[in-house]
Amino acid sequence: MEMIYSNKGAWTMMDDLMNMQGEFNRYFDGINRHRVTVAYPPVNAWISGDGLVVDAELPGVDPKNVEISVQGNELTVSGSRAAGELPKDATYERRERKFGGFRRTMELPFKVEADKVSAAYKNGVLRITLPRAESDKPRKVKIETA
Repeated sequence: MEMIYSNKGAWTMMDDLMNMQGEFNRYFDGINRHRVTVAYPPVNAWISGDGLVVDAELPGVDPKNVEISVQGNELTVSGSRAAGELPKDATYERRERKFGGFRRTMELPFKVEADKVSAAYKNGVLRITLPRAESDKPRKVKIETA
């Protein structure tokens, strides 16, 4: 088998790859990207002390249009985001912001006190605090000796 050598330098080949990537981007730019399913709202969750804290990103969402429910071992955040007003003589050049209804359900890592769950909305972030149920907290067991 004979080797084929290129007289192109590494930078020229990199330029060719970058040009090809640009062509792919232009080609796929027009395809309906909104069909891609992404979990919404995006969340961060962490265990803190005796409970779970969940931050959900909801910029531009009126907290009055959000509902939080806890059932069994699941937390559900649902609601709707209103579409922005567009002047009558305007048409969209690009429309990437999501609007309409949303629903996100996540499994909880432990049982929680559903009646003690609290939530606060600040700067587009909904923080949900879920205290761990007493019955689910670890207990120390005393070892008796004979």
